[in-house]
Amino acid sequence: MSETRESDVHTVQVEGQLDAESVPTRLRNSADWFEQGRDTVIDLSGVTRADSAGVALLLEWIRDADQAGSPLVFANAPTQMRAIIDFCALDDVIPMR
Repeated sequence: MSETRESDVHTVQVEGQLDAESVPTRLRNSADWFEQGRDTVIDLSGVTRADSAGVALLLEWIRDADQAGSPLVFANAPTQMRAIIDFCALDDVIPMR
């Protein structure tokens, strides 16, 4: 994972697996990602594998960003993750670009 902070946009590059085993640690490590009024982009292009726990993590990040008042968007989700999001009809809930 790497982070880039530009004036009003905070970009986080997520890499590796987003699965039931890795999600709890990733959620703990993301506690400081969201700042009041700063847009956050979570780039998922480095995700190599994702399951439903990974999609649940995206929903947790949305909740955390909302609580912090930080607009959030996800970018470059892998095909596997997009398929789960589509199947669960979460297209309108998880902001993707």
